[in-house]
Amino acid sequence: MEKNQITHPCDNCGEIISSKTLPLSSGTTIPPVGINGPLVAKIPVVLGEREIQIDVEAVFKLNEPFLEIKRVKKNVYLTQCKLLPRSGVIAADGTLISGKLFISGFVRKNIEYATADCVEKEVTSGRIAHTTIEVPFTAVTEVVYAVPPVVNLRRPQTEIDLLSGCGCQDCAGTVIGKSGCEQSFEDNITFTESPYCELEGVRIFEDDINTDPLYNKTNSNVQLYNKVTEKMVIYIRLKVLQLQQVTIPYIHYSDCDE
Repeated sequence: MEKNQITHPCDNCGEIISSKTLPLSSGTTIPPVGINGPLVAKIPVVLGEREIQIDVEAVFKLNEPFLEIKRVKKNVYLTQCKLLPRSGVIAADGTLISGKLFISGFVRKNIEYATADCVEKEVTSGRIAHTTIEVPFTAVTEVVYAVPPVVNLRRPQTEIDLLSGCGCQDCAGTVIGKSGCEQSFEDNITFTESPYCELEGVRIFEDDINTDPLYNKTNSNVQLYNKVTEKMVIYIRLKVLQLQQVTIPYIHYSDCDE
């Protein structure tokens, strides 16, 4: 490139590699076919649905002093959603009414903010930068069951006493009773399907307060900030499910139903 040659600003704008219009492909609609009852199926059953309110207050710093926050994009992720099915209310007949649900997670926030790299008396210039932070939260709530979970308790161990005609030390047959050299035990264990969660939706209400101000020496009207105090109200709607065996009866459709 020559010394005085000026590069055109659109020399490196990019290019379209390829583009084409795809035709519509024909196909055949196949109606789904299932087994008519009566039958027993193992399917996810909704134990309960809950919208949980979580209040969070956090203080954080961005990468550099900033002039103002321009935009905040948020997403919620759960790292734990654990139901203790028998930790709530149990009816007199043993029916489970409610259970405690432990949830943990974080709000991932992508914050776009304006900087003040050049401050003059009447002009302030800067960049639009961004910082991504993760604000954690933890909560416990009570889920009232629409359908009680199936919980199989481990039964106490049982022991069988074996009869011996001689014991371990007397083989003459003069001592009859429990064998002293042999034991027999029985354990009865039935496993329980672990309940799990599905995240249905999230609502977030937020207020960000800029704190720890810095004043510019050139223009005292330009004020930068070092920290943000954030107040969030998070509403998390989720379902708690469990795999259960469900009996599906035979349904007879009459001609009037068609």
